[in-house]
Amino acid sequence: MVEFYELLDDDNVPYRCDVELDLLDEAPQEDRPSLLWLFIKADTDNSTLEPFSDDLISTLQESLDAVFAGRVIKDGWSEFYFYAPQAKRFENVSSDVMNRHGGFVYERGVSKDTKWEMYLDNLYPDPYGILSIQNRHTIAALLEAGDDLSIPREVEHYLFFQTKTSMERAVAQLASHGYEIKEYVNDDESDYAYGAVLTKIESITPEVISDITTSLYESAIQEHGIYEGWSTTMGENTHGAE
Repeated sequence: MVEFYELLDDDNVPYRCDVELDLLDEAPQEDRPSLLWLFIKADTDNSTLEPFSDDLISTLQESLDAVFAGRVIKDGWSEFYFYAPQAKRFENVSSDVMNRHGGFVYERGVSKDTKWEMYLDNLYPDPYGILSIQNRHTIAALLEAGDDLSIPREVEHYLFFQTKTSMERAVAQLASHGYEIKEYVNDDESDYAYGAVLTKIESITPEVISDITTSLYESAIQEHGIYEGWSTTMGENTHGAE
């Protein structure tokens, strides 16, 4: 599944990264040690970018058995990254694709990346990136149902810890910030067996949720725990259910 998230450059200007999340379970793949990269000059609003992207991904897969790892869109450039068994014919095949779409200003290259460091260290999102993806999906579902995100409502947050003591410390610390315990849950099959469902009345605009989830994630890791996300019901002024 290809997802996208935003990063900040050295000047704090956001840019977009698309990544194939499903590759993580198999990374690195020993039979695909070659990193292929192609940078083209194309802005995000360029109507030719997505058709070209689809064509490039499918053609490299069919011709070179290459898998799409990710794409970075930054400073007017789209940087495509693939892993393949070998780099032979990459130049010819990628040129054919570009020619089918009218040609581009481009840079390209290949390198050995047996550990898939480009994918694991640069393309795959860190925990904050994962949070932003999860937040975007939840908010999109609520907006599709007609929700008004600015309406405060009860929001549930899910945190899990390795020990009961760690959980209790985190719950006590978050209580001072207005979070109330709704229930405790146990998952004996997980290393993080001790869970807490916390609630708070808050709006769920993207900016607010980003700040809240970042804070809760950091509170959890202080106690060597994990933050598993949030859920809520529709705002009071809308028609719908959870």
